[in-house]
Amino acid sequence: MISLGQATVSLDLRDVFKDGVALRIGTRAFEILELLIRHQGQLLSKEQILQRVWPDTVVEENNLQVHISALRKALGSDRDLIRTVPGRGYVLLGGEGAEEGAHEALLAVALRPATAGRSRLPASVELVGRESLLDEINAALSASHAMITLIGPGGVGKTSLAVELARQRLEEGTAPVYFVPLAQVQCAELLPEALAAALGIDCSGADSLSDLLVRHLAQGPGLIILDNCEHLIDPLAALVATLLPGAPSVQILATSREPLRIAGERSLQVPPLTSPEPDASREAILRSASARLFLRQLRALDSHQANAVDGELDDYSIELVGEVCRRLDGIPLALEMAAARACALGLYQLVQSLDDSVHLLSASLRTAPPRQQTLEASLAWSFRLLDRDERTVLQLLADLEGRFTLDQACSALQCATLARASIMDCMVRLATKSLLMVSVQGPYRFYRMLAATRACLRIGRAQEIASQALRLDPKDPYAGLQQVVRAVPIGPDGYHARHQRALAAGR
Repeated sequence: MISLGQATVSLDLRDVFKDGVALRIGTRAFEILELLIRHQGQLLSKEQILQRVWPDTVVEENNLQVHISALRKALGSDRDLIRTVPGRGYVLLGGEGAEEGAHEALLAVALRPATAGRSRLPASVELVGRESLLDEINAALSASHAMITLIGPGGVGKTSLAVELARQRLEEGTAPVYFVPLAQVQCAELLPEALAAALGIDCSGADSLSDLLVRHLAQGPGLIILDNCEHLIDPLAALVATLLPGAPSVQILATSREPLRIAGERSLQVPPLTSPEPDASREAILRSASARLFLRQLRALDSHQANAVDGELDDYSIELVGEVCRRLDGIPLALEMAAARACALGLYQLVQSLDDSVHLLSASLRTAPPRQQTLEASLAWSFRLLDRDERTVLQLLADLEGRFTLDQACSALQCATLARASIMDCMVRLATKSLLMVSVQGPYRFYRMLAATRACLRIGRAQEIASQALRLDPKDPYAGLQQVVRAVPIGPDGYHARHQRALAAGR
C-alpha cells in the first residue's frame, strides 16, 4: 500500500482507499495516478501522460484536466500533492509524513531542465533522399554552432528535416528539444510569448519577457526549433541575437526562405530532390529520390497501386514518372500533390495536364497548412514579402527559360523602368529569399526559376492583364484575351499558339 496523505493506494487492487473505504475514481483516473506514483517527484508532461494513458486514441487536453480534478477531489485536503507546472505538466510530491520543505525541494528538482525534454512536434514522415543532409545538419550542431538556418523555397521540405532531427534528438535524450511554429504568428510583439509557450514558461507578471527567457535558457543545454521564420525575419533576428549570448549552451535550428543574418549563424541550403536526366534509364529513374518519393505517395493514395512494386510498372510508365519529376523540379510538396492528382488522371494525363495547370496542384493532406494547400498559395506566401521592385523583376524573369546569367537577365529586363543596379540588387534579394535557384560554375553564378513558380507567375500575370483590359474596354469582350495572348511569351509548351487558336475559335 502506498500512502498519499490520508489516502492509501493499492496498485494490485487498483483502488484508492480513505478511512478504509474504496473511492470511485474511474479507470483512466487511476491509470494517471499510477503513472504519477511510478514517477513520483518527476515532472510528467501532458503529452507523456496522454500517450501512456490513451496510446491509441486522440483525446483533447481537457480530458486530462477532468481526470486530474477527479484525483484531487478524491485526495481532499491533500489535493496539493498533485502539482500543476504551468505550460509543462504535472508532478506528484511526497506522501504522508513528508515535510513541506521536502515537498518544495522535490518540486524544485522536478522543475530543473530535463535531460530529455519533450515538445509538441508535427507528425513526422519518412524522409527520402535526405540522409546526407541530415548528417550535415547533425555535424553542424555537433560543431557547436549557435544557430543553424535551413533555407530553401517553399515546399522543399525544410520543416520535415527539422522535425526528423528533433525526433532523433528526443530519442537520444541528450537535451530538451522545443518546437516553435511561427507560421500563425503574424505580429512581431507576440514572438516572445510564442517562444515562452513552447518552452513551458509562465510569463504572467513578468516585467521583461526577454530577461525571463534568457534566465530560463541559461539553466542548461537545449535545442530550439524555430519553424517558418521568413515573415518575421527582422524582429526574430533581433530576439535571437538578444537570447543567444545569455544562453551559451542553447542551440537554435531555424527553417526559413532566407537566413536571419546574425552573428553565429550558419546557413544550410535545402535543395530539391534529385531528378532523373531526360535520357535516364529505367534503373536510374527508379533510383532518383524524387521518383521514389512520388511513387511512395502514389501507392499510399491510389488503391490500384497500393500493392504494386517497381518491377510491375511498364517502361513507359517509368518514363512518365521521370518526366513528372523533372517538370516539378524535384520539389517534395509538388511531387506529393502530383501523386494525388495522378490517382484520378493516371500518369499519362497527369503529364499532359502539367503543361497548363501545374499551378493548380493542391495538397493531398486536408491538414496541410493554408500556405501549402496549393502551389499558388506557397508562392503567394513568399510573394507578399517582396517589395514592389522585387515583384516586378520576379514577374519579368518568369519569361526566361532554363538557367541564365546576370547579364542575360539585365538584357531581358531592359524594357523595365529599373536601372541595371536596381535589377542586380533585386536579383540578389530574390536569390536570398529562395525565389531564384543559384548554381555555381567556377567564379560564375547562374540563376534559374522553378517551373512551378514560373507557371504561377505567368498565369497570375495573364489573369491580371485580362482583368485590367476588360475594365479598360468593356465594349470588346475579346480585348482582354488578345492582350493576354500578346503578353504570354512563346514557350516550349505552346502557350501562344493555343491561345491564338482559342481566340480564332471564339471569333
